[in-house]
Amino acid sequence: MDLYITLAVTVVMMAMFIWGKYPYGLITMACCVILAGTGVLTLSEAFSGFADQIVVLIAPTLALSAALTKTNLVGSFGKLLDKMKGSHGTLLILAFYAVGIIMAQFIPTTGSIAILIVFLATLGNTGDITTKRIMMPLLGVMVAWKFRTPIGLGATTFAMVNGFAGDILTNNNLPGLSLLDPFLYAIIPSLCLTIYCIFCWKLMPKDDTAIDESKLKKQAQVELLPLNKQYIVYGVFVVVVVLMLFNLFNLRYLAPAIGAIILIFTGCLKVPEAVKSMTGDMIWMIAGVLAVADALSASGASELIGSALQSVLSGVTNPYLICLIFSAVTVIMTTFLSNTATQAVLIPIAASICAAAGWDPRGLMLIIGTCNYFAIGFPSGSGEAAVTFAAAGYNPVKILKFTGPYLLIAIVTCGLMAQIMYPLY
Repeated sequence: MDLYITLAVTVVMMAMFIWGKYPYGLITMACCVILAGTGVLTLSEAFSGFADQIVVLIAPTLALSAALTKTNLVGSFGKLLDKMKGSHGTLLILAFYAVGIIMAQFIPTTGSIAILIVFLATLGNTGDITTKRIMMPLLGVMVAWKFRTPIGLGATTFAMVNGFAGDILTNNNLPGLSLLDPFLYAIIPSLCLTIYCIFCWKLMPKDDTAIDESKLKKQAQVELLPLNKQYIVYGVFVVVVVLMLFNLFNLRYLAPAIGAIILIFTGCLKVPEAVKSMTGDMIWMIAGVLAVADALSASGASELIGSALQSVLSGVTNPYLICLIFSAVTVIMTTFLSNTATQAVLIPIAASICAAAGWDPRGLMLIIGTCNYFAIGFPSGSGEAAVTFAAAGYNPVKILKFTGPYLLIAIVTCGLMAQIMYPLY
């Protein structure tokens, strides 16, 4: 019964997201209440999302961004962007993409996009290049390169994927991934997706509806801090970013909270401003989405999908088709389940199938370890997707013209590259 209740709640949540009449945070919190009220989750489990490390990272980061909007930096940055939007529009977009790619190697994408939001907001909502048209393509580029290079967090990707296979590899004398495998494998898919985002961002709807000012604050709406306090904000912001980049003292997820506390005590950020930033609809939405994803995993939905996948593959022998099926299933699963849950279910299945058939499992493992990041179609896909949808107020259907081809390119390129790099047989 828990499975059916959870699936019904998830379907209703998706429908409400598409309808777009109510705030995303309200929708996800209503789902948490239903899951707790029906006994699918305990009360603490239903609202555990508020204690998740993603929320601990994002909430104070939004407070830091609120403080940054009270400095001359954002206003100056906005004026520069206004000049570039005309004759140097493409260069402007490339600059955002480049910064996003670099940040995605070291900082969790949820934190990176939250930091970039304050600068994206200075694009405004007029002309061709607007905040709402660029934010989703920027996320597309960032997840395409997320933890891809063998530096920063990307250096652990191969070990994580191997770990999900457990003892299946060693017991069956099957090869595992090496340090460079995830990077080499992802070069072609990542390049294809980046090129798509460079040339096809105009597929995003040109919507003149104003961005929610509670999420994306305008420089003109805030009173600037005195110059000495602006320097404090700059210093704290730089230190926080460095701590997040290199995970110094293991403070990657705590650094924004430490920075926000310092800004409050130094008078650079008022308590009501911090509270408003950290308790907005975006935070409610992320916490709720995480709880629903946990409910899907706990209710057996992931195992149900895994069993269905094994049944489908039982009659398939074409290696390219098998790779494409795994690519598509991974993208679909990670849209509703957490990235970790998707890998935890699919990688052992892939390794077991390969062990039974005598195939090389590395291609399928690379597919799952890569495609689980391509969850930009719905707010429920990931923390970074939730942040982007909530900040820009996207309707999943209205931006499908952009996200649909993006996901198709990801599925096809990842499937083909796996068979080219490590043929199943």
